[in-house]
Amino acid sequence: MKIKLHNQAKLLVKLTLISVLTGTVSCHGSETNYIIIDVRSKEEWNNGHLKDAKHLPLDILEDKIKRLVPNLQDTIYLYCRSGNRSGKAKQIMNRLGYQHTKNLGSLNEASHFLRKPIQK
Repeated sequence: MKIKLHNQAKLLVKLTLISVLTGTVSCHGSETNYIIIDVRSKEEWNNGHLKDAKHLPLDILEDKIKRLVPNLQDTIYLYCRSGNRSGKAKQIMNRLGYQHTKNLGSLNEASHFLRKPIQK
């Protein structure tokens, strides 16, 4: 029980830091115009992903993103397994001119932040 509460507290702190760093403390996914992109592998996607997310693995993101998101001003939320690949995806997208990309970290962190269920 103590370990579970500790893990929940760590997740809450991490989510709060993400909110502060991305400037969306009061938002928590309440924006209506945004796109969610899962940059994990096909196998990871098949094991569960956020409702309404688009699947675009990191290794093809640079080649396919402009077709999926032609507007460089759209708000884009990125997630992966741990936040590493979504961080790399954010860097790629920033380099391509996307202005409003946010790395939400893991699938669970993104689910909590956006208040969206995980589905298979």
